Amino acid sequence: MGRILYLPYLSKIHHLKNLSHFNFTRLIFSCSGVLEEELTNDVKKNIELHWRDKVNDYPVQKDAQKYYLLSMFPYPSGNLHMGHVRVYTISDAMTRFFRMNGKKVIHPIGWDAFGLPAENAAIERNIHPSDWTLNNIKTMKKQLQDFNINFDWDRELATCDASYYKWTQYLFLLMFEQGLAYKKEALLNWDPIDQTVLADEQVDENGCSWRSGCKVEKRRLSQWFLRTSEFSKDLYEGLNDPNLVEWRDVTKIQQHWIGEPDGFVFHLDVQHNNEILPKALTVWTNTPELIYGATFIGISPDNNFNSPQYGSNSKTDEHCLDITVKHPFTGKNLPVFVSSDLDHSPATDSCLGIPASENIKFADFASKHNIDTIQVLDDTSNFLINSAEFSGKDRTVARKEIIERAKDNGIKVYQASKRLRDWLISRQRYWGTPIPIINCPTCKSVPVNKEDLPVILPSVSDFAGKGSTLKNADSWIKTSCPK
Repeated sequence: MGRILYLPYLSKIHHLKNLSHFNFTRLIFSCSGVLEEELTNDVKKNIELHWRDKVNDYPVQKDAQKYYLLSMFPYPSGNLHMGHVRVYTISDAMTRFFRMNGKKVIHPIGWDAFGLPAENAAIERNIHPSDWTLNNIKTMKKQLQDFNINFDWDRELATCDASYYKWTQYLFLLMFEQGLAYKKEALLNWDPIDQTVLADEQVDENGCSWRSGCKVEKRRLSQWFLRTSEFSKDLYEGLNDPNLVEWRDVTKIQQHWIGEPDGFVFHLDVQHNNEILPKALTVWTNTPELIYGATFIGISPDNNFNSPQYGSNSKTDEHCLDITVKHPFTGKNLPVFVSSDLDHSPATDSCLGIPASENIKFADFASKHNIDTIQVLDDTSNFLINSAEFSGKDRTVARKEIIERAKDNGIKVYQASKRLRDWLISRQRYWGTPIPIINCPTCKSVPVNKEDLPVILPSVSDFAGKGSTLKNADSWIKTSCPK
């Protein structure tokens, strides 16, 4: 059998000897032992098939250094485009480089298979999203293999596979147990065409949906959120990692998007009709050391507590609600005012009103509404007064001690950006991972037992994409409460 080095300018040479010094050299052969003059497409395909596994086989020592190389999983839209080729050629080159240098490289491949685009495409073609998605995966997988991208195909996954989303559901339950996943009513961006909620990042500067292009509406809906605001300090400071020096302006852009974590969020009890409500009010302040001077709470008109059931008055720009917030140190009931003129945190739509602080708006608001002002800084504005055992302390030192004391007293408080909101999980449509929570009329939100995972998305025969696709899946919707 003839062995020929596969290079265009050697196509006329029929025999090469002493090739042992070529490492991972691509060679071709012919069954007849004679190289044909014309290198047809069929011959090229046979060459690729013959050498595909051989050139991807890199001997690795058991104690080799590990290296994890992850490129973004493709969305199975039907065909590869040049963007895919660019990204995966880069990751392929990096994978081969590190493997040839003796590293034990993990280079996985998967399919970002759930989501609205697949559902809309399936509706247009009158087929089920599962059929559409799996057919596209089959097509794109063949294309990637034809390119011989050096993926670990034995690690292949698809996010629509229950064996995969079992673990996303498991992680969700862990976050739910820690209070990092929660449900609340909120004023949200609604796409009337796609019939789904949009994150702020999915609305353009003209107030239109980035996907459908229609004008976005504001609706108050009950939704699930992940408490990303609690990690704003770690997210922000993590971008200062010296290993990210090659990211250049990208880290600055992301830090600007997160916002500097220069304040703190307090979760404070809300009282209505002499009863503590089950939902706390999240309040942001950049001067927690002055908390003994807090005499009111301000919320924006978009805050969920600005509701008729709590005395909201849509006829006035500023008004006091029928709820109060318990001061975390003095125990006094602080009035809650709705106003669009105060410096609310966009992340919480609220602020801690401290009239005797550097914020002039608080002082003006307190004077306008006859709210008490408590002086908590001395004439130098460096030391605390009228602040119980913290009086006389430098405000910088007192800040740390007050935060720790609040935590010791069971108050949830954490350093946060004024800008970063908690992340909305949109689940108005069918084609996505089911949230593993049972809505019990008595027990409210009850987590599915971990041993019962995955909660499998049921297959539906009547799929039109209008309204609730799962409304007729009675055996799936109706279940028993684990409690």
